[in-house]
Amino acid sequence: MPNSNLAIAELFRKAVGLPVEKNVALKEHSTFRIGGKADFFFQARSLEALRRAVSFAREQGLRFYVIGAGSNILFADEGYRGLLIKNLAKGIRLSLDPPVVEVNSGTQLQEVIQAAQQVGLAGLEFLAGIPGTVGGAIWGNSGAFGQSIGDALVSAQIWGEGGVQSVQREFFSFAYRSSRLKEKKHLVLSARLALERDKPELIQKRINDLLALRRVKHPPEGTACAGSFFKNVLLPDGQKIAAGLLLDQAGVKGLRRGDAVVYSGHANFVLNVGQAKARDVLELAQEMKQRVKEKFGLELQEEVIYLEADASMLLPELA
Repeated sequence: MPNSNLAIAELFRKAVGLPVEKNVALKEHSTFRIGGKADFFFQARSLEALRRAVSFAREQGLRFYVIGAGSNILFADEGYRGLLIKNLAKGIRLSLDPPVVEVNSGTQLQEVIQAAQQVGLAGLEFLAGIPGTVGGAIWGNSGAFGQSIGDALVSAQIWGEGGVQSVQREFFSFAYRSSRLKEKKHLVLSARLALERDKPELIQKRINDLLALRRVKHPPEGTACAGSFFKNVLLPDGQKIAAGLLLDQAGVKGLRRGDAVVYSGHANFVLNVGQAKARDVLELAQEMKQRVKEKFGLELQEEVIYLEADASMLLPELA
């Protein structure tokens, strides 16, 4: 591997055909507005650019990681020692008969919902207000109001073992806020989601109603946070307990570490109210977990991803 950042940047341009940025502040690419600098940062605006960037990193033995919108992630204070690739590969292809949408993984969820609404395609309204990309949503099986994106997924194009392949919904082994992708490091390139026909005005009304519900519980739009910090708790009998309820009853609202604060309106949100560091958030989260464990004997699991400076996305046998 080249031993200088300049050499890597020059090789990247030759291999990918586009420049790579150096020493980029990751807080500018996170809704938490927290994080140090990445050695290298690349915004892939097409699936081909995404593939070339990943292939380059593997060929050079360069540590890399692919992110989506940066809406559910906490970057380390030390930044990232390697190449961080932001997937901005967008593309929406709608069909009325059958009612489906084919979408590239770097497309924002809200763009898909609104594009479908305009032509009278429903079924994704439950995702309204969730910041993030389609690829990230599939990776974590994002959802709300009792529904998840895995429920709508028909098939997807993925890149991993054996190169690019088309897989059906069953491949992902979807579970609550989880999928097979968390264990097997495949990249989602595009997805096919099942929809249904409805009147555009009725779809928009449902979107508006759900957004209104979110505004009641969630921090104001633009607040520096990463969404729900912990997953809801699944008991052995299948019962689900809201993490926010447990945290509220454990008395964590208003807890603070540095500029990281538990939101007074909902105990499952951690806010950056100034210049919070990742270590502040991690310490605060640990205190939140400890209080819930002491009071209820239950262990909370983080929904927000903490990306350490030396994290690596291993994608074997890419072709």
